[in-house]
Amino acid sequence: MKPKLPSISIARGTSVVAGLTLLSRLLGLVRDLAVARLFGAGFFTDAFFVAFRIPNLLRSLVAEGALTSAFVPVFAEELRQGREAAQRTFSSATGLLLFSTTVLSIIGIIFAPEIVALTAPGFGLGTSKALLCITLTRIMLPYIVFVSLVAMLNGALNTLGIFGAAPLAQIAMNVVLILGALAAGLMEDYTAVIFLAISVILGGVAEIVVQFPGLKKAELRLRPSKAMLTPATRQIMKLMLPAVLGAAIYQLAIFINTLLASLLQNGSISWLFYADRIAQLPIGVFTVALASVLLPALSSAAAAADHRAFALKLTDALRYTSFFIIPVSAGLFFFAEPVVALVFERGAFNRAATSATAVAVQAMCIGLWSVSCTSMAMRAFIARKDTLTPALIGALALFTGTLLSLLLMGPPQSGTQGVLSRMVTWTQSLLADYFFTARLGHVGLALSSGLAQIVSLLTLIILLERRKLGIDWRPFVRSTYRALFGSAVMLAGLMYMDSFSFSHVSSLLIGLPLAGLLYTLTSAMLRSPELREIYASFVRWRVKRK
Repeated sequence: MKPKLPSISIARGTSVVAGLTLLSRLLGLVRDLAVARLFGAGFFTDAFFVAFRIPNLLRSLVAEGALTSAFVPVFAEELRQGREAAQRTFSSATGLLLFSTTVLSIIGIIFAPEIVALTAPGFGLGTSKALLCITLTRIMLPYIVFVSLVAMLNGALNTLGIFGAAPLAQIAMNVVLILGALAAGLMEDYTAVIFLAISVILGGVAEIVVQFPGLKKAELRLRPSKAMLTPATRQIMKLMLPAVLGAAIYQLAIFINTLLASLLQNGSISWLFYADRIAQLPIGVFTVALASVLLPALSSAAAAADHRAFALKLTDALRYTSFFIIPVSAGLFFFAEPVVALVFERGAFNRAATSATAVAVQAMCIGLWSVSCTSMAMRAFIARKDTLTPALIGALALFTGTLLSLLLMGPPQSGTQGVLSRMVTWTQSLLADYFFTARLGHVGLALSSGLAQIVSLLTLIILLERRKLGIDWRPFVRSTYRALFGSAVMLAGLMYMDSFSFSHVSSLLIGLPLAGLLYTLTSAMLRSPELREIYASFVRWRVKRK
């Protein structure tokens, strides 16, 4: 049988989005380096990053997850009724989005002092740092308008088979900020940080401008409609409410994890932050790319009531997740210390910090597969216009993750005082009577979220089975077994290589190609369909190029 890629548009879209996302991440690193070179770490960077976090928090709550989750299924259903119906919905949603985010920005500008006092109480009231942060917040708050619009455009274009709008927007944003940081280097510090904040708004404009070719190709007109409240937009708003709840739960989980880390050894928060930056790379490049392309594909199948296509696309996404994420997790687990040392170990970031961060990376690697698969499974519910179930699953993950954190982190440091410390100690003593406990410190916090996602994934699979969608899980299970075996062979080879005591850089230069070769050869021996399908896709691409 001639091998072919599962859901060719999904595979093609994923590769496009993943490539652009990787470029965006690299430019993001250059951006961070440019800002660090400009201001170092201190007064101006503290004020800028706190101010920039505020519209980004609104983006996380409203734009990226909730808006896309609500808009894509409705837009896919309207698209089945014809291009005119889809354009009307697109125009109405655009008008409603611009109006609501503009109002939100104005409210934020008015209450900027209160927002800064809430998000950065350590700045104090009326201090020069607080006043600067308020000014920067007022300048950057309108960014929520642009980034929300990009999220909706991304959903619409993905549904029409045009991929990469969101990472392309981020690339444009990073380029503008890099140029802004370079130009700000010619100014005094106060003027420079104001100019950098203005660059954020200019970057938002650039994010929209780079979407015009995609909109033209899709034959979509970016014309806001005055008829904002239509049956379609009402349905979008209805679906957004539980999606916003889910996004808020996710942010709450991050907040709780930070609170618990603050009770542990000094440096725990930083080690977890740096570890997350590394562990999230495969999630950001592969998982987010595949999930963003999978949602419109599942939504189209759900709108057409094509259960067979729906089930096939979901299991294809899951088995490719196993094929890629399991070996990447295993490789990152093995190379955690060399990677952390190469990226961070310089200046005040010493060998001890490298070791503490690396072991947190290893703990996070254990949960990367479950996190990725859970993201795919949640799209199956969102595509069927069920945004409440993912929110409830998020609440389950929050509860499970917090419980596991309390069980695995160990008691607060002896010098820690306060209500939170006493509450955690009391809760831990109560749980110790019924559950296994450990003293893993920040590693326990890193491990708990991944373990919680395993519970979430199993729950999602059970719920999908109860929907009677005819999903055949066997290809996914077989792919997972093959990926585990291939990763085990890969790790065995890397452990043998490690016996020669290479330096960190040499270990990466030799080990990464060796790991890829061992996993590919083992997958070929196991006759992995994913490998055959990727090879067939590559051959077709070469033929088209000629």
